Amino acid sequence: MEPLYERVLAFIADPAVDRFEDLALATFAHQFAHCAPYRDFARRRGATPDSVRDWLGIPPVPMVAFKHAELTCGAPQRIFLSSGTTRGAALRSRHLLPDLRLYRAAALAGLRRFLFPDVSRMRLVSLIPSTEEQPDSSLAQMVAWALEEFASDGGYAADADGLAVDRLVTALEASEREGQPLAILTTTAALLRALDALRDRGRAFRLPHGSRLMDTGGDKGAPRRLSRNGLLHAVWGAFAIPGYFVVNEYGMAELSSQYYDSVVADRVAGQHAPRRKLGPHWARARLLDPTTLAPAAPGTVGLVCHVDLANAGSAMAILSEDLAVAVADGFELRGRAPGAEERGCSLAAAQWDAA
Repeated sequence: MEPLYERVLAFIADPAVDRFEDLALATFAHQFAHCAPYRDFARRRGATPDSVRDWLGIPPVPMVAFKHAELTCGAPQRIFLSSGTTRGAALRSRHLLPDLRLYRAAALAGLRRFLFPDVSRMRLVSLIPSTEEQPDSSLAQMVAWALEEFASDGGYAADADGLAVDRLVTALEASEREGQPLAILTTTAALLRALDALRDRGRAFRLPHGSRLMDTGGDKGAPRRLSRNGLLHAVWGAFAIPGYFVVNEYGMAELSSQYYDSVVADRVAGQHAPRRKLGPHWARARLLDPTTLAPAAPGTVGLVCHVDLANAGSAMAILSEDLAVAVADGFELRGRAPGAEERGCSLAAAQWDAA
C-alpha cells in the first residue's frame, strides 16, 4: 500500500491526525514523481516540489487533460468515464484510480456529513441505475456504496431501459403506508422524468418526516428545464419532502470528492444560513478569474478550481469549467463557462497542450 494514500485515508476519517497543507504538498510531490504527464505540465508551469511552498501554488490541470492523458500514479484498479456524450464517446474524460479506497472513503464520508448526518440507516431508493448497468459511472458506484452503508432496505427504480416508474411507486407507497422515511437518490434529469410520470398518473405522496432527496447532474439529459425553486416546489407537491431535506450534489467523474447543498447539515447543526455548496475538510475549492486565471475578486464570478486530496492517485488539482461565486464558507454555482472552452478554460487548455 502507498503510505501517502494511508495518510489521506486517515485524514478523511479524522481531520485532527494531519494538516491539509502538509498532505497537499506531499500529494503534489507524489504526483510529480509518479505521473509523467502531470510532471511535464508542472515543469512547464515552473512548479516543482522544491519551488511550491503552499497548496495555492500547485498547478491545476484543465478538465480537458482527462480526455487526452492518463493522469494516474499507478496501474488503475478502476476507470470511470465522464457522461459527456455530445462530442462522442472517444472524447469522454477518463479518471484512472490506482486505489479505489480513496474514492469510497471520500464518497461515504461526504454522504454521512451532508445527507445522512442525523440517521445511521434508512430506506433508500435510487433512480440511478446500478453498477451492473453502468460499470463506468462513478455516480453509479457511489450510489452502490450508499445502499451498502446507509440503506436499511430499498433498491433501484431504474435500469438500462430508464426509469422504472412502477418500482418507484411501490417504494413510495410502502414508505407512506408504513411510516418509514425514504431517501431518494437521483439525477436531476431522472427526477424530472419521475415528476412528470407521477403527474401523468395523477399520483402524489405524503412521505414521512425525515424523508429526503439528493439530486445531481443539473440539466444534462433532462426532458425540460426547471428552476431550482420550481424543482423544490415540485418535490414538495409530489413527495411532501420540504426544501430543507432536498440536497443538490455537485461532483464530477474526474473528482473523488463531492460538494453538497448545506441544508441538511445546517438543520442538524441548528444553524440558520442560506443554501450554499459545502465541501469536506479534505477538499478545497477556490475561484479564479475566468479570463486571467488570477484569484477572482471577492463577490465576482469565477471558475471553480478544486484541490481534492482523495484524488491522490490521479490529479489532485483540477480547473473545472464551472462558474461560481463565493458565499460565506461555501459557494453558489452559476452555470458553466460559455462554450466551456473559452477564455480561462482555453488558456488552461493551451497551457496543458504546451506542456
